[in-house]
Amino acid sequence: MRGHWGRGADSRLLFALIFLGFPVWWALGVTALFPLAVAAVLAVHLLRRREPIHLPPGATLWLLFLGWVALGVFVLGVDAPGAAPGGDGAGRAMVFGYRLAWYLACTAVLLWLGNTSRKALPDRTVYGLVGFLFAVSTAGGLLGLLAPSFEFTSVLEAGLPRGLRANSFVASLVHPQAADIQLVLGRPEARPKAPFAFTNTWGSVMALSAIFAIAWAATGRLRARVLVGAGLAIASVPIVFSLNRGLWACVILGVVGVIVLALRHGQLGRLVAGGVAIAIALVVAAGPLIALVNERMANQHSNARRGSLASATVDSVSTGSPLIGFGTTRDVQGSFASISGGSTPDCPACGVPPLGTQGHFWLVLFSQGWIGVALFLGFLVFALSRTWRCRTRNEILATFVLAFFALQIFVYDTLGLPLMLVFVAIALVWREQRENGLTAWTGPQLGERLRRGAPLALVLALLGAGAGMASTMQETTRTWTTEVRLVLTSPPDPYSPAVIGDVLGEAEVNRRDLRITIDTEAAILLSEETLRNAAAELAADEAAPDEAKAAGKKRKRAAAAAASSPITTQELRDGVRLSAEPNTQILVLAVSGPSAEQSRARGVAIAKTYLSARQKYVDERRTDLLTRLNQDLRKVLPTDPTTATLLLRLNAADRRLRADTRTVGRVVNVSDPEEVARKSALRTTSGGAIGLLVGVAAGAFTATRRPGRPSPVPFRRLHPRRKR
Repeated sequence: MRGHWGRGADSRLLFALIFLGFPVWWALGVTALFPLAVAAVLAVHLLRRREPIHLPPGATLWLLFLGWVALGVFVLGVDAPGAAPGGDGAGRAMVFGYRLAWYLACTAVLLWLGNTSRKALPDRTVYGLVGFLFAVSTAGGLLGLLAPSFEFTSVLEAGLPRGLRANSFVASLVHPQAADIQLVLGRPEARPKAPFAFTNTWGSVMALSAIFAIAWAATGRLRARVLVGAGLAIASVPIVFSLNRGLWACVILGVVGVIVLALRHGQLGRLVAGGVAIAIALVVAAGPLIALVNERMANQHSNARRGSLASATVDSVSTGSPLIGFGTTRDVQGSFASISGGSTPDCPACGVPPLGTQGHFWLVLFSQGWIGVALFLGFLVFALSRTWRCRTRNEILATFVLAFFALQIFVYDTLGLPLMLVFVAIALVWREQRENGLTAWTGPQLGERLRRGAPLALVLALLGAGAGMASTMQETTRTWTTEVRLVLTSPPDPYSPAVIGDVLGEAEVNRRDLRITIDTEAAILLSEETLRNAAAELAADEAAPDEAKAAGKKRKRAAAAAASSPITTQELRDGVRLSAEPNTQILVLAVSGPSAEQSRARGVAIAKTYLSARQKYVDERRTDLLTRLNQDLRKVLPTDPTTATLLLRLNAADRRLRADTRTVGRVVNVSDPEEVARKSALRTTSGGAIGLLVGVAAGAFTATRRPGRPSPVPFRRLHPRRKR
């Protein structure tokens, strides 16, 4: 008995250290790892208990979701539509394992806290532990505003290999920084994030932990209420100046919720007192606060990118893997502005975040598909259905936490400590209701039910996997891909605005952007003329396999074969995938074909006809632009002597350009054709997942109640109506 008590005390101490030691874990660089280690120890302590483990309501939904997450390991190598191909190495597996570990850690905390009695670990103690994070977040926010450039090398970071430290994802987790400097309002602004890895994580934890701090104050004496009230007043400074719209929305939602709750319970006195306090605060900070909020709302620079990313995420998963997703996130090919777009030191925001980021909802959707989203949201909705009545303090707390979380999942990546705080709130309500008489499933009972339903689920899963594999094997066509890399040279441009400005000064001239962008090149390559000429080249090669004999007749045959070519331009276009090295003039052309030889021949032919079309386009553009520029200059400044000087300079430059023998580009590499992997992994895993889901549903439908098996107690029996 004493040994069991000792293990319980040790586990409670470890649980407390997650929150009380957070500043230390930040300095050590282990804030992303320490909660995982503690959760593993809590799971071990839970399994060693003599009492049966109770499971929360809706546990089946969450266990199915965990299974859906685990299935993602089989599709990590699958390319997603709209994402950069490849990249299925150790880095992707590491990120997948990290996210899966956090889901399991949150589950372990939920089960451990729900099975720990309120006597052993009182509710108010849990309020205080999580509320301590609110104090830590407030201090970190003030540090980020006062010393935004503060950063240092953590202990863990110093011990990591250089290659691992260079990874941006790893560096964000182990390198402590007080704030991120961002150009949100068009000028450098400090956005606090200490002691967390990201500014949005800081905002999420700040909002969620504030609810626990308020609950701790509400259950304490006047001194505790004054302390938390002062903390809220101080926290308003970093909350406002963080420019965090998600956090602002949570604050507004919280105020509205408090008003509704006060009206419902008839606490008009508290409502008036709170309204007076808020009014005084607004009067004091009205000037700078309103100006800052208005300026932030006028500079919603991330809305368009977030919307485009969400749309791309939905399109990619709906097209490529709607049932199980792709396991984890994928990098976007290029940017929304250019296929060669990407972040630079001068413009970090020019890059696009990976598909499946910028919100936990989008992460679940892209990683686990639409069914995974339904399971994830289903568990949270089921939890909310047991708290929304707000008849106890724990129910009020959990309702606010779930409401805040529902708002955050569309804009914050909340997998980590924020999700763990949500599960802590759910566990508090669950154990309260269980101790008040709600009968719940236990581990042995669930194990027995799984044992009886496992054969059917396993058979259906195998049948589904077999059907998916069979559909892949029935595909008789094989596809090969050849990658052709072209480096494009930009011809000297004497017509640029800089040259015109040197002569004309501030004169108003119809200036045109004369640059030929990489996206213009993509349009030229995929044009009907380029692909039609490529088809003619291929047809001529097939008609004259002897290159030496056909060298003199190739042009004539190409024109005649174009009309009767067995390869259509649409077939070529469907087999072309264009990309570019970020921030370069290197065009990457991936061409597919039914054989290795045809794939290579198509790639070489398209590259050749494209370079010819580009040369023609550049020559015509030079002539056209010079003519138009001469006309514009004569119209605007017909008598200005500088016009003649400028025309002489431009004509001389044009002659130099026409005499320039440099090519507009060249092929630098043609890769060996590679066979495209069939979608066997995706189809097999999807089929197995659907079979498993059908098996579980069938088992739940056909299961009969055994004698003595507990049945859920109606919720209304736990909280009888109060007599008025």
